[in-house]
Parts: sequence; structure tokens; C-alpha cells
Amino acid sequence: MPSRPRGAPPLRRLLVRLLALVVVSSALALTGPQAGAAPAADPTAKIQPKLAQQLESKGEASFWVRFEQADLTAAAQLEDRTERGQAVYDALTTAAESRQKEARALLDSAGATYQSYWASNAIRVDAGDASLAESVASADQVVALYPTREYTVEEPTKGDQQKQVNAVEWGIANINADDVWNEYGVQGEGMVIANIDTGVQFDHPALVDQYRGNNGDGTFSHDYNWFDAAGSCATAPCDTNGHGTHTMGTMLGGDGGANQIGVAPGATWIAANGCCPSDAALIASGEWMLAPTDLAGDNPDVSKRPHIVNNSWGTTVPTNDPFMEDVQLAWAASGIWGQWSNGNSGPACQTSGSPGSRIINYSAGAYDVNNAIASFSARGAGQDGETKPNISAPGVNVRSAVPGSSYASYNGTSMASPHVAGAVALLWSAAPALAGDIEGTWDLLDGTAIDSANATCGGTADDNNVFGEGRLDALALVGAAPVGDTGTVAGTVTDEETGAPLDGATIDFEGALSRSVTTEDDGTYSVRLSAGDYTATVSMFGYVTETTEVTVTADQTTTSDHALVAAPSVTLNGTVTDGSGHEWPLYAKVDVGGPADDTWTDPETGEYSVTVPSNATYDVTITADYPGYTASTESVAIGDGDTTHDAALTVDTATCNAPGYEFNVAGVTEGFDELALPEGWTVEDNLGNGQVWTFDDPGGRGNLTGGAGGFAIMDSDEWGSGGQQDTSLVTPVVDMSDLTAPVVGFKQDYNNLGDTADVEVSIDGGETWETVLSQTTDVRGPREDVVQLPMAAGQSEVQLRFHHYDASYDWWWEVDDVFLGNRTCDPIPGGLVLGNVRSTASGDGINGATVTSLDAPETTATTRATPADENLDDGYYWMFSDLTGRHPFEASANQYESETATVRVIADLTNPQDFELGSGNIVVEPTELSGTRQLGGNPIRKTFEVTNTGSRAAEVELVERAGGFTMLGADGSRTSAKRIAAADGAPLQEIKADVSFSRSGSNKMATGDVPAAGPHADPWTDIADYPSVVMDNRVVQVDGVAYSIAGGNGSASSAAVHAYDPATLAWEPRASLPAARNAVAAGAVEGQVVVTGGWAASAPSPSTWVYDPASDAWSAGADAPVALSASGQAVAGGKLYTVGGCTTSACTPMSAAVSAYDPASDSWETLAPYPAAVAFASCGGIDDKVYCTGGNGGANGTADSYVYDTGADTWTAIPDAPADSWASGYAVANGQLVVNGGVQGGVVTNRTFAYDPAGEAWVDMPNSNTARYRGGMACGISKVGGSSGGFTPTVDSEVLPGFDDCGSSAADVEWLTVAPTTATLAPGESMTVRVTMDPAVAQPGTYTAGIGILEDTPGTVEPVSVTMTVTPPRAWGKLEGTVSGRSCAGATAPIPGATVQVDSWAGSLTFETESDGSYASWFNSKANPLQLIAAKDGYQPQFRQVRLTRGATERADFNLRKTGC
Repeated sequence: MPSRPRGAPPLRRLLVRLLALVVVSSALALTGPQAGAAPAADPTAKIQPKLAQQLESKGEASFWVRFEQADLTAAAQLEDRTERGQAVYDALTTAAESRQKEARALLDSAGATYQSYWASNAIRVDAGDASLAESVASADQVVALYPTREYTVEEPTKGDQQKQVNAVEWGIANINADDVWNEYGVQGEGMVIANIDTGVQFDHPALVDQYRGNNGDGTFSHDYNWFDAAGSCATAPCDTNGHGTHTMGTMLGGDGGANQIGVAPGATWIAANGCCPSDAALIASGEWMLAPTDLAGDNPDVSKRPHIVNNSWGTTVPTNDPFMEDVQLAWAASGIWGQWSNGNSGPACQTSGSPGSRIINYSAGAYDVNNAIASFSARGAGQDGETKPNISAPGVNVRSAVPGSSYASYNGTSMASPHVAGAVALLWSAAPALAGDIEGTWDLLDGTAIDSANATCGGTADDNNVFGEGRLDALALVGAAPVGDTGTVAGTVTDEETGAPLDGATIDFEGALSRSVTTEDDGTYSVRLSAGDYTATVSMFGYVTETTEVTVTADQTTTSDHALVAAPSVTLNGTVTDGSGHEWPLYAKVDVGGPADDTWTDPETGEYSVTVPSNATYDVTITADYPGYTASTESVAIGDGDTTHDAALTVDTATCNAPGYEFNVAGVTEGFDELALPEGWTVEDNLGNGQVWTFDDPGGRGNLTGGAGGFAIMDSDEWGSGGQQDTSLVTPVVDMSDLTAPVVGFKQDYNNLGDTADVEVSIDGGETWETVLSQTTDVRGPREDVVQLPMAAGQSEVQLRFHHYDASYDWWWEVDDVFLGNRTCDPIPGGLVLGNVRSTASGDGINGATVTSLDAPETTATTRATPADENLDDGYYWMFSDLTGRHPFEASANQYESETATVRVIADLTNPQDFELGSGNIVVEPTELSGTRQLGGNPIRKTFEVTNTGSRAAEVELVERAGGFTMLGADGSRTSAKRIAAADGAPLQEIKADVSFSRSGSNKMATGDVPAAGPHADPWTDIADYPSVVMDNRVVQVDGVAYSIAGGNGSASSAAVHAYDPATLAWEPRASLPAARNAVAAGAVEGQVVVTGGWAASAPSPSTWVYDPASDAWSAGADAPVALSASGQAVAGGKLYTVGGCTTSACTPMSAAVSAYDPASDSWETLAPYPAAVAFASCGGIDDKVYCTGGNGGANGTADSYVYDTGADTWTAIPDAPADSWASGYAVANGQLVVNGGVQGGVVTNRTFAYDPAGEAWVDMPNSNTARYRGGMACGISKVGGSSGGFTPTVDSEVLPGFDDCGSSAADVEWLTVAPTTATLAPGESMTVRVTMDPAVAQPGTYTAGIGILEDTPGTVEPVSVTMTVTPPRAWGKLEGTVSGRSCAGATAPIPGATVQVDSWAGSLTFETESDGSYASWFNSKANPLQLIAAKDGYQPQFRQVRLTRGATERADFNLRKTGC
């Protein structure tokens, strides 16, 4: 796009102004003349009216004294970066020294408190009166006196999580930053980025490697890299808010793994926390950027100044205030790019905020993942009508780093501006000649932005007051840069001995540029570099580093291959033990870094051994497999020989949940169960407005802390918009005179939105307070925190308070189970019992078995898979036994015999005990049956043997299937589906709770109570908890793996996808949905997952995506014809059907629309509407029909049920369900529509029933363990998430084993008979199964089926395959052909779905053509002649007569003409 055709860009005007500068107007003025050096006749005339008013009304005020600025013309022309920065510094400091001299003398003589600033040539005077102001104004060099100003960090709002594992964040991809990395090999190397913000967590995993103060050896140098303008973190960077860490993360964050959050991860960073305790802190930070100093504020060094400074702060109301303008001019003269946000005051026009609204400042607006401008994004002309913002960048749901080494998604132009700052770093890194060229960079940003028309606030398509010049495009930006002559270096890195390509080798180039590239899977690499000579260093774990010289020639490719020599290997070994008292061996993972596989210790001995390259130093991290231990990381130097490294891991005393340890406590506790202020406690109302801590849960949040019963809550959300809170919950005075290690422990759920939650201690009865824990980001429950209180040891007047402040319509802070006193984590007597449980029949480990100490039945362990440790079999268990000596232990598992063994438990040791469990074992011989007969001939009779070779009786059931059938339980067991269906399950639960069919909870939050856990019972079986709370997810099963897709946490939608593998009994992340959704429709179609609809940010969406489990990737499909959420879903005939649903965020009005999506053609079809408009119906496809029941029409649920005939496009009523239902879990399994829970009869329940089409009746099924609505369920049966009321989702997951026949039909195979179908086989017993195949079928051909073997043994029995070949009678012949259509233009193409009708004296037959237009059928030639009619809507039918010859094939092709030609 053209850049500013109407005239010179504002930055050119800026530089013209700068180069001609003798006097710059005050950067702090709002109004008033741009005075020169000439003194005013009346000094009071220099005092600005607003300051004069403050002095008159209050008697004193803080104020700024402004002087003439230096002339930076010559300095700005210098090319050498250090010389340029020094010249600017010298000019500014010299001018300040001379021109402030007289005023400083006056201030000194008056004993005034003040601070001088050379960057802005100003003095800030604290609390001066009118006489002092007039005295200072009399100085000749004083230009004017101005009042102080208030600026704030632009407060973001919380966004929905958009994270995709192992993928760049959406904003990075949206601006094509990742394409710059790949195409140019540039990630911001050589650039130093800074922010003036709230600070940065310097050791955040996504930021620590990029921190300039990181020495690379585990130590840090904070001199010149950190400026503590706020006075809160004197010795090292910190962030007391979270905003600064987030913006820095977006500019350059990345942890080297899944969290690729930054635009320029190759850059380094420094920071100042100048935002926003005062305007002085901002000025001081801007000054420090020109010449960073050490931590003491001394020894300024311009060579350490940053290249780019991001400023995500400004006025909270629209203004063109010229604050800090002289600092920005100095930055520009020094070659520093200043980047600004435009404010969050949208959507109205004329809402741009200062400093971003100023002509000389380049500011950013914000848009979302759909490239739509954000509603909050400030817009409208800035200073003198200047177009604002200048450009727009991603600013909605931007996920980045936050303090606590965590991540969060925020919304704001504060999030957009760092994208632009990072893009400038990429540009200057790729084109070093541009570094410091402010005008050239401005032009390139403008010229490469993607035009985004929006004239609502004035402007044109390519330059308007909503998007500015358009949307940021980093790839186009770098592509348009004058990068000079470049060439390419490419090659392959291999193993010298084997010649095998090396994946992941690193090649570092040093020369005209510094670049780093990593080889691909095939060992190849390619990088574009500026022409010149380079030193290439090739390195890889396990190989000797190689260095070579490479010359890059312009416009040519230089080949540089490398064959690396494997480094000699030695052994690193050692023993890992407990280091907190028991000293027993630990089962632990040993990670030596690099690509080497992790090593595990022997659980019994704690010993490990790993082979590593010699002569290197490794950071060895050891992590216990047992909970409650703190991981250890130590640097271990390896020489030419084997090395021993032992480790003793210590218990985390804060949690004290390691086996064999418990808390010993002495102190007081409070559980708030009286639902009122406890005796002796007090509540402080620091604002006097009554908005304080409460104890009766006025907002209905429920106890989210992990505690039970009552709790204390400061509910900012409940106080509503406009409210403000500053309140403390204070304990009674506690005497700790005799305590040596006091702590405060408490359970909490802190839902942050810009407020602060502090825990403070007083040791003088409340006279003074010290903060021991400050929380400014989410600390969500359930969780328990323990804070050490060393200052309280030996003190007699100790108090604690929970101080919640800076709150204004934010979320809440819940506190429960407060403990105050001594609490130590101590070992208790006992030992570890561990080993494996294996199958006697196969020798394989049994996962999900239970090992119980019979003398202490509450002591149990469950065996599990060990996929990460190749040296340890599955079926592994461990437990802590506080009983020592000889005791019986029993191992048991479903469908296995139990085994009991006596174990001698020795304290402080590992005590091994393995078990082998017997079971039934079914063997089938033969496994394939086949036969050939002529059509209508005698039946084919075959037999096969079923034998139980195990040690336990086995029940066997045989079923006719179109494929194999295996009953799989959650613990790997298998049993009879008939027996499971007849079980009662858990006791019936009926929970009376508030329920809703809207998108999310009202008043900004999730509501509802977390129910008490009900009793669990077979056959439903608990499986691993879902990784996060979830509701409105959808669950589908593909090839035995259950996938939970999207959903939400009760307030925000998610894109997360996880898969549960019954082999490992664990949830694993999968590629996220391309966008966050909840209450989608989903189904498994031909081995792929189709997802459509669901609630987006504010309304239902029509988007459709298809997931391929093999490639773990999503692709876009055609949009649905209607945007709906909470639709019923079903799969039939290779299509996904959606039935009804919600039309708005509030759901109402419900829809009756029915549509079908065909993945093969990527097309939708609108079908006959459902008989009633409902949402949250339960549907499923069986025998190419769609069955539905329940749903909510806007008032309550219904028991009405219907079946849809996919051929006739009609709905027909079937028997009513046993109960009205909506928002139930549902799935098709074993040929039935199974409905579980949801809202039935107005209560949330765990009741389960199913519709059996074969019997045309509803049948009862076992009750599930949990009562949930708005959860997900799939064949298997896998039940995941949901809520028991309101919007309080859970992590609970369970399965109903034996129902994993996910075929849509359980119908009888007409030509196949099996007898007998059931038996109980004792060990060693066999039965003969008789199979009859009847060739009395409609057509000759090959018929296949399967005989499924359903059994209650742990083994997998493959189905017996049955093949019947039916030959035609001698008198029969075959008719085949193709039906094509001819368009009006004469083009011919096959017609799928055309009708071919065959009539003869013997009868009539009608069928449809296949997808290629073909048809075929056999007929008795005695029926000659055959009359054929071919027809298709929109075409003229054709007639033909055919005579068949017995044993031969006759073709009859048709070419239909289009009607209307």
C-alpha cells in the first residue's frame, strides 16, 4: 500500500523539528505558550493556571520547572551508534547543568526537596508553596512551571486462553513473525528491547534466557539492565503487577518449547518499572533508557541503551497531553524506537490517549483473531488531526508470560503495542543498516501494513482512524527492507562414521550478521545471510563441535556440509535417596539435558547409569517419581572417565505430601463454618463504604479453596460496577513466644483482575505491618499455601491480616482453614513397599490392579503403566506402609484371581514384592471361516472351537457383527455387556441446583456449588481426572481413544483438546481447536473428527473443522448453514447431523434446524426441521437413522423422542424416554442410544437409560458415579467433565466398560446363524460353535461378517471372520452401466444418485448410481426383456430395452440432457 500520499510522514516532520530544535515546547504542558529563553516581565506569568489554582486552594503543590531543551541537531546526524548516543547525552546533560543552575541555587537556599532531570531539562519540586514557585519562576532560564500529572498502565482485561501446544501464539502467526524466522533466519538477534512498565519477572522460563543480565552460568548481573524507578525491587527485576512481564513476553518471550509467545525471541531485554507510581518515575525511566546506569544509579553508559522501548501506558481518558515528548525526541535523536499503545477507551471515536495520540509517537490499536478491531481499542484523530492509531496489531486473547512463571491471556492495546515493538526488532536485526533510522522504519511500517477499511471515525481504506495504516505484517515489513546483498548458505549435517543425517544440530554464524539455524529431520539446513565472510560453528549433543569458514556470495547459494565426529562416551552413575529423614532409595527421573533420553533409577535400589559424551559439563536434574519431593539440579563436570553423582532429594515442607511424612502442628485454626465473623477476628473497612469481607457467600461462588463448609470471601464482582474495595480480614492477637518456626497456612481461591491480595504480619499488635505474600495474578483453588513467619518467632503480639485492595468490580478472593502457629514436616515410622503386578498367562504388567495391606486396608496402591521407563514393566506400584514387620498384602484386579503374599516391611527401606495373577484365557481355532455356494443353494455349515486355557472360569457370549468386537474396561479388563447393563451402579443422586442453558454465568463469573462426592460403585469406573475443569466439552471416540474437545470453565471458552488412551490410563494433549469454542457439535466420521458450531466469544459460530488423529492436525471445512451451539449431534451414513441448538449467547430462542455435513464433499445439507425447537438434546445415529430425545425449549426439559429417516427426510415419534432430560451426556454404543445424567425432572442426576431400536423400547442402565449436566460423553463409554449445578465445571472422568462397540448397528446378520451363543467355560474346557451361512440372498457376490467373542477375561480375542461367496445361477446375467449428464454447453459428466428403474414381467427393481455414476445388478435372463428408465432431477429421463444373456454382462449407458436447454 502507498505510504501517506497526502504528504510527509509525521516522523519526517518530527525530525525536521528535531534537527532545527533550539527550544522545544514543554513536554509537560497542557496549555500555554511555547516560550523561548527570554524572561517574562512578570515571573508569575510562567506559572501555568492549573498549578496556580492548586497553590491557591491547597497552599502547596508538587510541580515541574521547565527549561529550554538542548539542540540535538548535530548529535542526530552521527552514524556510529555509541558516538551518537554519547553526543545526545552530552548535549542534554550540558544544557541541564547550565540552564538549571540558577533555579537549583534558589531551591537549595529555600531548603526545598527536588529532583533534577537532564533528559527533559526539568526539575520536579515536591510540596512547594506559592512563594517558592514565584522565586523559581524568577530565574532567567526558566521557561514555565507546570503541575504534576497522573498516568497509568493501560489495564488489560482477562482473555480466553488460546494456547496451542508446540505452536506459536495466534498473534505471532497473524503478523507472520514466524514466517520471518523461517524465511530469513532472523529472530531479533543483536537487538535490545526495553519496556517502561510494571517490571518483569526476570527468571520466568520464557524470559530468563533473553534477559541481558543472564550470565549464562546460573548467575545474573543486574547493573545496566534494571532500573527500579518504583522503589519496589532494588536489587533485581521484579513485577508486582504482571502487566510488564506480559508485554515483555509478547515482544521476545519463548521457553524453547511449547510456549512460543514472543515476536523476536532472539533479542535480549532490559527494563524499568516506571509505570506508574508517578510522572517523575516515568521521566526517570525514559532518562535511564538514554544512558543506563548500575543499580546504584551511577556510571551511565550510552552503549548499553536499548534499540527499542515499548510503552503500554498512558492517560485513562482521551487527551493530546504532550507529556514526555522531549524524552521521545531525545530517544529519536539517539536512534531509539519508542513504541506506544493508543489506549483502551474505545469504541467511540476521539478516544485516543496520550502519549500515543501525539504526532511524534507511533501508536498501536488492537484487533482480534478474526482481524476485527477490538471494541476497547481507542480510535480517532490525535494531535492536530493526526490519524490515530498509526497501525493495529493483535490485542485480544493475547497469551503471554505473567509472574509466578505462568501464562495468561489479556486484552488491550497494551498487548498490541509489543507486537509492533517486536516486529521492529525483527526488521532491524534483518537489516542492520536500518537500526536507528526512525523515519525509515516509520515509512516501512506504514507502507507494508495490510489495508483494513473502516471509515467510522474518518479516513480511507488505507489510512483511517480505526486501524490506522492497517494491520501489522512483519514478513512484508522485513521483505521491504533494504537488507543489502544477500546469499544463502545451505548444507547437510551428518554423522561422520555412519553418514546418517543429524536432526537438531545447531549452526551458529558469526560475521557481518549473527545467525543461528537448526537442521531438519533429514539433516539439512538453509539460511539467508548478508554477503561476506563468516565463521560457522556446528554443534550437537554427543558430537565434537566443528568450526569452519564460509564465504557468502550475493544472490548465490553456498554449500557447506558437515560430518560430525561422535564424542567419546563415558558413564554417569549414582544413587538417588531421600534426604529428609527416611534415606530410602527413590524412584526418580534423571535428566542430563540435551536430546539424550531421560534415565530412571531402579525403584528398589535408587541406582542409575547413563552414557554421556566425555569432557563436558551437564546440568543434571533429578525429579522423584513420588509426590512431595523437591527436584535437584546440579552442574556435573564429566572428564575422560566414569563419574559418580549421588543425590539426596528433600521433601517439600510446604506441602508435606511425600510418602512417610506428615505435618506436626501447634497453633490455632479457623474454618469460618459459622458463616459469620469469628470471635476475636476483625474486618477493616479502609474506604468506609461497607464493601468488605463477608462470610455468607453473597455471590453464590461455592467453596473453591479446597476446604469444606464456610469460608471468608472478598467478592469484588458481587459489589458490582462502580464499587471500590480496600479491606482487611484480621486475626486475633496470637502469642508465639514459645514458637521457633511459625507459619501461616491457608486455603484460597484468588481470581485476579488487576486487584491485589496481600498477606501481612504484625508483631506489635497491629501497630505496624509487613507484607509476607503479595499476589497480583490468579492463584486459583483448590490449593493450600504456607508462608514462613520467621519474624514472628518468639513474639507475643502476632497478628495476620488478609488485605484485599485496589479492587473495583474485579473478581474475588476466598480464604478458608487458616492456621497460625508452628508446623513442621516430619518423617513417620514405616517403609516403602513396591513392585509389579503381572499376568500369569501373558507375563505382561497389569495396569489398574489394586494392592492392599490387609492389616491396614486403608493403605492401598494402584498399579500403572511406565511408558517413559523402558527398564520398568507396566503394572508398577508403590505404597508407604506405617506397619513394619511381617504383614499380608493382597493384589487384585478385575477379571483376575487375587494373590496374597507376606511382606517383611523394614523401616526406612524399599521392600520389594511382585505378584502374578491368574485369569481366564480364551483361545479360538480357527479364526477364519469361508465357503462358496450358488445363489439359493444349500446352506454352508462350519464350526470353530472356543477353549479356556486359563486358570479361572470364563463367561463367553458370541454376537454377529460386521467386524470385530471387544469389551474393554477402564483398567484394561473385559466383561459381558449384558451383565454390565443389568447392574445398578452407584446410588441414585438427585441434586437440586440452579441450572442454565446460557453460554456462561452471569455477573462475569462461574456460579454453582461443588457437590459433595457421592458413593461410587461398579460398573462405572473412575479414570484419570481431566487436566482442567471443563463443561460443555464434546467427547468422541476414534480407534479406542477418547478425545475431549473444547468446552469452557464456566466463564470462558477453550480450544484445548486432550486424548485419553486406555492403554496408558492417562490424558495427553492434542492439537488445539483452531479457535476457542464451547458446546460444539462433534462426531467421528470415517476415522476423523468433525467439529462445528459452538459458542465463540459472544455468540454461536458456523465454523467447521476436521481433525485427523494420524497427523494431529485440524483443517477448515465449509461453514454450517446456521450458527448454533448446544445442538444435538449424531453420525449416520458417513455424515455429521446437527439437531436444534441455541441461537444466541443466552441460548434463546432455540432452533429446530437440522443439517448434515458430508466430509467427503465438504458440503452441508439443510434437512427437515426437528418437531420442536430445542437445545441440549441427546441424539445418535443407529442403522443410518438418527434418534433423539429430550432437550430444552426455553422453559424446561422434555421426554419427547423421535427418529429421523435419512432416506425419507422425515421425523417420526418413538416412545417417550423414562424422564424428561436436557444437557445430558449421550452416546451410541452397542447399537443403543445411551443417555446419562443431565437435568432430569428438574434435578441434576446420575441416572442412565438407553433406547434399544431392536426392541423399540427404553431400558435402564447403571447409574454413573457422578451427577453432571453439560458434560461430554462418547462411545466407550467415556464421560468427562460437566457441572452439578450452575457454572462450576469439574475434572471428573469415568467410563462404563463393555460398551465400546461404536458401530451404529447391533442388528442381526440375516444370512448368518451362530449357535450356541453363550457359555461358561471352566479352566481347560472347550465348546464347539456351529456357524451356518445361507446363500438365499438377493444378489450374487461376496458377503462378509464377523463373530465377536465377548468374554470376561483380560485377554483380547479377535473376532472370527466369516466370508460367504455367492455365485450366480447359470440362467442369470449381469446388467451394468453408467448414467451421465450433458450440460447445455455440451459438457458431459457422471451423475451420482441418479435413479435406474428396471421393469420386466417378473417384477420391478429400483436403485441409485454410485458416486462415479455407475450401477450394476444381476437378473434372471428368463425375465427378458428388461425395460430401463434412468432419471435425475433437472435432467430429461431416458428409456431403454435390454436383453440379458445368461452368464454374460450387458452394458446399458445413459446420457441425460439437462432440462431447459
